Amino acid sequence: MSTDAHFDNGTLTMTRVYDAPQQAVFDAWVQTSKVEQWWGCDQTKQVNSEIECKVGGKFNHLMTIEGAGEFPMQAHFVVFDPPNQLAYEIPGNEHMPQTMRVTVEFRAIGNQTEVKLVHNNLPDTLSDIVRGGWTAALRKLSELLQREMAVSK
Repeated sequence: MSTDAHFDNGTLTMTRVYDAPQQAVFDAWVQTSKVEQWWGCDQTKQVNSEIECKVGGKFNHLMTIEGAGEFPMQAHFVVFDPPNQLAYEIPGNEHMPQTMRVTVEFRAIGNQTEVKLVHNNLPDTLSDIVRGGWTAALRKLSELLQREMAVSK
C-alpha cells in the first residue's frame, strides 16, 4: 500500500491504510520497543525512544542517521486517546522557531486501519525532507505490522 501525501501552507497531511487492527496500529505508535523499529527515514540506523503514554507525557526520540549523526526530537503529548488519536507538540528551537504539532488519527475499516497524520507549522524549506522521512517511516511501520500479523496467525 502507498502513502498519500499533500503539503499546503505549512501543513503536511499523510494517509495510509494498514492491514492490522486499530489497537495494534495505535500500540505501534506508543510502545517503545515497536517505535524503535520503524521511526525515522531510510538512513536511520538506530532509534532510542522515551514515551510516557499520557497528556503531558514525553514523546522523545534520538535517531542515529547514517552519515549524518544523531538527531534528537523532544516532544510531549497534547492528546492521548487510545486507540483513536494522539497528538504531540515539538517546541520551537534555533532551527525551527515555531512549535510544530503532529496529530495522528486511527480509524478502523473492517480488519484494516486508516492512519491520518497531520504535521502543522512545518516550514516550506523542510517540507520535502520531512515528507520523505514520514513516507519511509510509515512504510517501515507497515512492514513491522505485517511481520506481527503473520506471527499472530
